[in-house]
Amino acid sequence: MTTPAPDCVVLDIPQGLRLDLLGLVVEVGQVRIVADRDGLLGSLIASLTCGGGTAAARSLEAMAQMLRAQEETAGSAAQP
Repeated sequence: MTTPAPDCVVLDIPQGLRLDLLGLVVEVGQVRIVADRDGLLGSLIASLTCGGGTAAARSLEAMAQMLRAQEETAGSAAQP
């Protein structure tokens, strides 16, 4: 059995945040954004923020290949 990868915390603001932008006050409570390494986008974000550049390059290439395959499928379906 494989152990799950540790969470990749992209952003963590445990105490909340208060911004006063030229009189517009924005209050945000506790924020924690975690990248899911099992998903394509989560894997890419995790590799960019919590991993090395090589992992990010592999994720970008995987995404590019998937998009190319979808474009080829859509192009061949459109031809009579």
